[in-house]
Amino acid sequence: MKPLSPFRIDAHGPFDHEAVLDTLAAHAVDGLIRLDRAKAELTRWIEVRGQAQLVSLRLDEGGVTLAPATNDGSASDDESVRHEIVARVRHWFDLDTDLGPINDHLAADPLFAEDIRSRPGIRITRFPAPFEAVILTVLGQQVTLAAGRLFAARLVAAYGSDPVPNPSTHTIPAPNPSAHTLPAPNPSAHTLPAPHPSAQHHPAPNHPGPSHPAQGLRRFPTPQTLAAVPVDRLRAAIGLTRTRARTLHEIAVLFATKGDGESLPTRPELHAVQGIGPWTLDHLAIRAGTDTDAFPSTDAVLRRALTGEHAGADRIASWSPYRSYAATRLWALVRRVTPANPGAPGHSGIA
Repeated sequence: MKPLSPFRIDAHGPFDHEAVLDTLAAHAVDGLIRLDRAKAELTRWIEVRGQAQLVSLRLDEGGVTLAPATNDGSASDDESVRHEIVARVRHWFDLDTDLGPINDHLAADPLFAEDIRSRPGIRITRFPAPFEAVILTVLGQQVTLAAGRLFAARLVAAYGSDPVPNPSTHTIPAPNPSAHTLPAPNPSAHTLPAPHPSAQHHPAPNHPGPSHPAQGLRRFPTPQTLAAVPVDRLRAAIGLTRTRARTLHEIAVLFATKGDGESLPTRPELHAVQGIGPWTLDHLAIRAGTDTDAFPSTDAVLRRALTGEHAGADRIASWSPYRSYAATRLWALVRRVTPANPGAPGHSGIA
């Protein structure tokens, strides 16, 4: 396969890549994403037309430099795949949006005016795929950021796949029994049930050599994979309550029934799933869909950001039709003013 050189995806206007890196760092799941904050680089697997694609992204103030690769570590020379990856990245980082009208509208409120002058490039950072978005959002419900990331890491370790083929062609280190043991959560932050030992039934992943860009990374589980797992096994593997495990299973069945994880179900379809309410739906409208005017008013971080600002329903309504961007800017503002403490109680899992 002919290697494809890295190529450039420019943002339409200013791009606050530092805010994006803040969001990525706050939600980075062990085993799913490799983030090098110093180099502003992100590496992970995504699925395009049923094929695993390893992508390495470098973010800067003008946009994203993208190096796609197939599962053997060489770049894809399929132009249709390249175009699909570009479209996915543009949506992921909201690169096509013209922020001018949005910033002009929100700057009319003194709450945003100075922030917009100093950071005009705040954009929405979405999830790269709808199924992943819904599953990770549910795992982050009513727990700390640290707890949500722990649940997600357990899920990826148990049911994610290693797309690197022919492990015999790579250097495979001797098994390390502790290599895939995820850290226990901080009891002072949140009490989480430990996964049952019998649930760790998945085969050990392939281990590409240390020079391989996919070292240590797994692909997010497919809807079909999770739909086939009994609820009690999900509960034990991830350390969830049975109610939360049932919600995950129902989501997987919904996506599997629709055929793939690349199309976000409608709001009524998602609302019909037990355990998905207004907060989750509004969050997904912002970070998985294209709604410019969602605002999860019960979000703990947003409520903290608006404390003392006299931001009642009328004031929030005045931010329409760009309330999704108001929420995104408030989350970014909280992260900048108050250094993130992912173990602190009260986090919504978004900020």
